Amino acid sequence: MILFCDFNPKIVREYKLNNETENIIESSKIYPSGKGIYMSLFAKKLGIDSEVFMLKGSSRGREIALTLSRLGIDVNYTALKDENVEEIFIMGDEFEKKYNTQDPRITMEDRNDILNSFERALYNKKIAVIPKIDLFGLQDDIYEKLIRICYKNNIKVAVNPKNLDVIEKTNPYILMFDKDDIERERKINYTGEVIEYNKKFIQAGTKIVFVNSKRATIISTEDKNYRAYVNKKKLERNEITEKFDTGLSLAGLAMAIDRDYDFITSIKLAISCGVWENFVDKDKIEMSAIKKIMNSVEVEEI
Repeated sequence: MILFCDFNPKIVREYKLNNETENIIESSKIYPSGKGIYMSLFAKKLGIDSEVFMLKGSSRGREIALTLSRLGIDVNYTALKDENVEEIFIMGDEFEKKYNTQDPRITMEDRNDILNSFERALYNKKIAVIPKIDLFGLQDDIYEKLIRICYKNNIKVAVNPKNLDVIEKTNPYILMFDKDDIERERKINYTGEVIEYNKKFIQAGTKIVFVNSKRATIISTEDKNYRAYVNKKKLERNEITEKFDTGLSLAGLAMAIDRDYDFITSIKLAISCGVWENFVDKDKIEMSAIKKIMNSVEVEEI
């Protein structure tokens, strides 16, 4: 089973205002949100069960956990003394407004509890997925600590880090990030430069590195490099791939590993999950739609 981590889950209250007057709410909905939660809910739509490890506050935390349970998502958590984030999202025809409560405060005791609870949550898991951690109270060294715990328990770990410099000192089984993350430091013009950049992670012990962009994904392993992209002629669609969701791509790769897919099929599933929103309506997302995109993904050794 997959363990998706969410270090800053929130409860979202979304309101859509009437077109004719801003004083009337036309519709509303309440739902849990967060990087790991989104990955788990996406996997559920594709028929794949997973578990969410989250930081759970009091009343809002219970609301998030209860809602996930009703959606068929198992929750493992560490309890916080502070409260989870609440987000108010108000939409009109010509505007959108968001209001957030503050992030929960993280004490030294909380940090220790997070690591201990995370280790317990790894029981009976095949892979743990750690997305970008955007909680103010957690330092960058949390990645290294979580990765070490995974290896101690013989669990594969896939990471999409906030800070690539920190990951140079660790060796997650899978590292996935956006090409834009590199270009914050330097301009990348050629595929060879991406491959060269990936070498430092491979040499440090990472087994697989994925670098995503709208045009293509570069994958590096210990002995091979690949380029993967959607062949729009095969898909019979000419739209430009404007959106690539690295979080969902990482979720797709975790699903492939959980199901023991071969490496090329795993790459195709990862790419398809990353680009699906360009080609499939949200209410039609299912494995058959993903498989159609997978059939159009080209994987070339370079």
